Amino acid sequence: MTTTARWLGPGSNLMIAPHSMDRLFEQFFGYGVANQESGTPTYALPLDILETEDAYQLYATVAGVPKEGVEVTFENGMLSIAVKAAPFDVQGKLIRQERPWGNWSRKLELPKEVDPANIAAEFENGVLAVRVPKAAKVKPQRIVIGAADESTEG
Repeated sequence: MTTTARWLGPGSNLMIAPHSMDRLFEQFFGYGVANQESGTPTYALPLDILETEDAYQLYATVAGVPKEGVEVTFENGMLSIAVKAAPFDVQGKLIRQERPWGNWSRKLELPKEVDPANIAAEFENGVLAVRVPKAAKVKPQRIVIGAADESTEG
C-alpha cells in the first residue's frame, strides 16, 4: 500500500516548518516547555488555517478550557492567541497523565490585505474559530484626461 502526500505549493514547507521544529524540540526536551518563574508548561497551539475568497479562517481545539481562558488580540499585523488551562483536580494517585495543562500560545503574522477592524472570534464546544476578513481590493480608477486650454490672451 502506498501513501501519497499532497503538495500544497512552493510555500508549503514554510507553513509546516514551525510544527516540525516543535516536534523536534518535543522529542529532545519533552512536550511543553516549563516557564522558569511559574513552572507552568507552555505549548505551541496547533491551528488549521483556511483561505476563502473573502477571509482567512483559523481553528484551534482547546478542549476543557473555558471561554474566559482564551484571548485573541491583533496588533501591528500580528494575530496572537493565548490559552490558559488550570491543572486538573486529581482525587487519588495519578498513574498516568497524558492530557496537557498549562498555556498554549500562537502568534501569526497576517498578510497586509486584511481588515483588522472586523476580525471576529467564536468559541463553541472547545473549538476556537477566528475569522480574519480580507480588505477590499483597491481597483484601478480611470482618470479622465482633459484638454488643456491652448488659447492664451496677449
